[in-house]
Amino acid sequence: MFHVKTAVIVLITSMILSLILTYASIMTIVQTTKSNTERVLNSFVIENSAYIYDSIKNGSNFTTAIDTNYFVYKFYLDGTLDYDGGYFYNRDSKGDTIFRMTTPQTTFTVNHTLNLTCTLDVLIPIDFAGKQVTELRIPIRVKTSYNLKE
Repeated sequence: MFHVKTAVIVLITSMILSLILTYASIMTIVQTTKSNTERVLNSFVIENSAYIYDSIKNGSNFTTAIDTNYFVYKFYLDGTLDYDGGYFYNRDSKGDTIFRMTTPQTTFTVNHTLNLTCTLDVLIPIDFAGKQVTELRIPIRVKTSYNLKE
């Protein structure tokens, strides 16, 4: 009977440790994706800063739309993700999907400040006993602004 109690304690401890490590892994994926998205948005603002500044200063919108292909191109150039259709993928050495994310949808507003907002979903497969049980969908929203200095 003592061996059963020990086995149960070891099993419960390993399950708790597994949950903690899974949570840490998911948080790392989310923070990395958020950081990369922020970097791409800031890159857009930096590359077009003179044009944006002149347009905001003159009181007009600098563009009627933002080229969504630009963000797809920048994420692809980042080199860490593969692109296939509407999703970016991160795969391990065996070809299994670590996570995937939807194509970023970008919107903007201009009111003496350029506000860029990028939304996307990160999809993380949850496996049990070597088989995918479900897919965790985590929405991410990143904002960046270009302020007019007067």
